[in-house]
Amino acid sequence: MGFEEIENNVVLITGGSDGIGLGIAHAFSDAGAKVAITGLDKLKTARENVGGEILTIKADITQVELCRDTLDKVLEEFGKLDILVNNAGTNIYKPTSQTTIQEFDLIFNTNVRGLFALTQTAIPELKKTHGNIINIGSVFGFRGMPIYSVYSASKAAVIMLTQLWAKELAPDIRVNTISPGGIDTAIFPKMYGEEKIEQVLEFVSGRHLMKRMGQPEEIARMALYLATENWVTGSNFVVDGGLFHLI
Repeated sequence: MGFEEIENNVVLITGGSDGIGLGIAHAFSDAGAKVAITGLDKLKTARENVGGEILTIKADITQVELCRDTLDKVLEEFGKLDILVNNAGTNIYKPTSQTTIQEFDLIFNTNVRGLFALTQTAIPELKKTHGNIINIGSVFGFRGMPIYSVYSASKAAVIMLTQLWAKELAPDIRVNTISPGGIDTAIFPKMYGEEKIEQVLEFVSGRHLMKRMGQPEEIARMALYLATENWVTGSNFVVDGGLFHLI
């Protein structure tokens, strides 16, 4: 299946107003897909930047009771769902001893619970279109760092859910994970603070074999591949610039 065949497919991308999600939205829109994105802010800017047929939905992935409402908006606008990209996620840079239960809940509610609930809601529609699910994991999901203990555990759960869903939903729906390394997005200033960001980015870049951080469009190209390659399911694709080998 070539990229041209993604034209008129409907893709829902959570956390699509910034970072990796926005990069994926651009790629799918450029390929001719109809794009719906969820987010908490920057939705107007994302809509203007992406162009094409795009629906923006203000939604918090942790509010699982709104999953049905989110999907209904997509169906009302576009009539179907072909691809679900579970991208929304968060992280907190703290050792275990300093992480509060509230912070633990925020990470797992965003990265796992919300992903699970939206996927569960979307499965009947994806079965109708023989669609596919792309989960955004992390290299830390199978090569964890102590300072990222809760985040690493949450992404390990995402990778395992991918494997199990691939078995449960085959052959009607394909399910795969993309596990990025360090991607140059707004999450780094948010986590570390503007005053430290140059030092942090230099350090993180040096932890990759490629000696640079990745860009959202590099993850987006893998998402396009997974959306169009019909014999790939249950796999975890590591797109990390060699970070795995240096942690």
